[in-house]
Amino acid sequence: MDMLRCLAIDDEPLALELLEDNISKVPFLELTATCNNPVEAMKVLQEKHIDLLFLDIQMPRLTGLQFLQSLVQKPMVIMITAYEKYAIEGFNLDVVDYLVKPVSLDRFIRSCNKARELHQLKEKAKSATTAQLDY
Repeated sequence: MDMLRCLAIDDEPLALELLEDNISKVPFLELTATCNNPVEAMKVLQEKHIDLLFLDIQMPRLTGLQFLQSLVQKPMVIMITAYEKYAIEGFNLDVVDYLVKPVSLDRFIRSCNKARELHQLKEKAKSATTAQLDY
């Protein structure tokens, strides 16, 4: 089974801890790093390959949305926030899903399954393109 390498970003230690715990319960997720701000996350994204980003919105200095807009190459993103009002902006930035805190484990898993399916589709498309180029 392909593992999805993920990065969790949240400025609230308790929320980050809960997120880590949820990620540990999903067999195809591998938590590569956790960050408590987007600036830290930029460094991780430069150094490591990340498939999926769990991203909070309301953070000091740089919001999750601003951070997402600043990325040239974006991994898949699941937004996790206490605010429903940013959902449309999130989807306009092509996020895979938008979760409102507190997030139940079943809703979290559904969201991760959605990301996994999307990842598998992208990988299939990539292999098909590569196969076509070989001819």
